[in-house]
Amino acid sequence: MTRGIGGFVRSIAVPEPPTLRKGASVVVRMMLVGAALSVVVFTSVALYGIFYRLYVPQLLHESPVYFHYPAPSGAGGSNTTAVVTFVPESDYKFLSTSQAYRVSLELEVPTSDTNQQVGSFMVYLELQTRRGVVVGQSARPAIMRYRSRMVRIMQTAVRAVPLALGLSREAEHLHVELVDALYDRHFLPITSAHIALSKPLQVYGARLVICAQFSGLRYWMYYWRLPTAIVFIAAAVVWQTLLTAGAWSVFESYTARSAGRIESKDAVLSASRSLTGEDTGDHVSGTAHRSRYASASTLTSRKRDRVKRKRRLQLTRGSVSGERDRSVPSVASIEALGEDSKHENEHSDADADSDSRNVPDS
Repeated sequence: MTRGIGGFVRSIAVPEPPTLRKGASVVVRMMLVGAALSVVVFTSVALYGIFYRLYVPQLLHESPVYFHYPAPSGAGGSNTTAVVTFVPESDYKFLSTSQAYRVSLELEVPTSDTNQQVGSFMVYLELQTRRGVVVGQSARPAIMRYRSRMVRIMQTAVRAVPLALGLSREAEHLHVELVDALYDRHFLPITSAHIALSKPLQVYGARLVICAQFSGLRYWMYYWRLPTAIVFIAAAVVWQTLLTAGAWSVFESYTARSAGRIESKDAVLSASRSLTGEDTGDHVSGTAHRSRYASASTLTSRKRDRVKRKRRLQLTRGSVSGERDRSVPSVASIEALGEDSKHENEHSDADADSDSRNVPDS
């Protein structure tokens, strides 16, 4: 019975740890932690890259401008015009609807007497959709910087060598800002621009520039890319680490509970089986032990009875020898008493021998 209780206590009171905790060593845990951190860092960098791509639009959109000069006198209009197409036919839009843009015209014009005589002129801009709907208009004045004849001669003399070698040319760059803050519309996206000059102007080259005016978070993400990326990636790593640790703890606790329920069922089944087998053996061993104890106690009581009979016989013989002078007993009575004592001794010896044979070895 003692072994049955001990087996039940060992199987129930001290259960084995769950499989995950038992099998996961320090090296395996370190490898898992390293792999998890690598995945977290990689996903954080990827998320920041995707967010930067979606949130920060392109800074500059530049398109060359090719002016159409007016035809000779009597044919056509008098303005210098150009049409700029930003978006190909396959695309829908190219500007962000939540971003402000600045539109400007860059002109490279020669410092000739003709341009100097033009003086002030107007630059007209119309922004249109693919269907020709005008969504924005602008008109800004422009003029070349005045230089006197003496100043031009001195500048030419200073730059004589580069001009002679073709490394430089007598030109001036004009920057005409047409729109300060342009917002594109989602349902009416800008696809083309129409530009016109009020007076004919000699031009080396021209381009239309649309520049995004970043502010707030976009400003920091574009002009301070590295510090902003470090901060965002570190924050993403922290949040993903916390979420991963929480998910792992929940998964581990769930797995531990599942493993504990399975092991508790197995322990109960094994304990019931062990109790059934060991109780039967303990019952048999207990019965044998009790029988041995009962046989030993019976033998001891019989020995005590035999000793008492011997003492009684001795006392009887002493009393008989003492009273011999007083009264002479008959020979038959004395012989009968001796026969009875001898019978009793033989009977007690036989019982003792039988008891000693019946007692099994412990």
